[in-house]
Amino acid sequence: MTSLSAPVCLALAASIAFGPAASAVAQSQINGCSIEPQTRCEAADLAGANLSMAQLRGAELRGANLAGANLRLADLRDADLTGANLQGALLAGAKLEGVRLAGADLSGVNLYSAELDGADLAGADLRAADLGSVELRGADLSGADLTGAKLFRADLSRAELAGANLTGADLSWANLFGADLTGANLAMAELSNAELGQARLTGAEWVTRATCGPDSIGECRLEAAPQALEPERPPA
Repeated sequence: MTSLSAPVCLALAASIAFGPAASAVAQSQINGCSIEPQTRCEAADLAGANLSMAQLRGAELRGANLAGANLRLADLRDADLTGANLQGALLAGAKLEGVRLAGADLSGVNLYSAELDGADLAGADLRAADLGSVELRGADLSGADLTGAKLFRADLSRAELAGANLTGADLSWANLFGADLTGANLAMAELSNAELGQARLTGAEWVTRATCGPDSIGECRLEAAPQALEPERPPA
């Protein structure tokens, strides 16, 4: 019977104990991109890669292709993913505080319970994304497309959502305290039990498709319908 060396035994033990995730972390490079903090992999092709629990804090991944990648529990704090393609990626439980995702494609992504406080998601595509229980305190989502996104119990306190498209989004039980929703589209959104204290809603399209008037803070004060002018009476 052939005996196995100590390193091989340890590798097998890690694979059995932690599954595919351990193998992913053990990969030092994928398509020429070093999987390590502060790595520089602009426009790298990491589509479908298993990067679960990867340590990529401060990584430079502008324009990278991470479509369908497994980034569950990965550490991407302060990383730059501006314009990256993360369509359909798994990011549940990932650490993404301070990450830059402006203009990124996050459509259909799973970000359940991820940490995104202070993240830059301006203009990002988050259509049909799962953002349930996500932490987005103070994040910039201005102009982002969140059509049909799931934001159940999400913390969006003091987040920047001016001009964001939240059509049909589920914001039930979400915390929107102090959030800026100026000019946002909330048509057909679910807002049951959502916290809107001090939220700015001026110019926003409300769930009823009516427009919130000036001074809409903490609630949508619907603009008064224009009164019809009375016809001029002919002189007596």
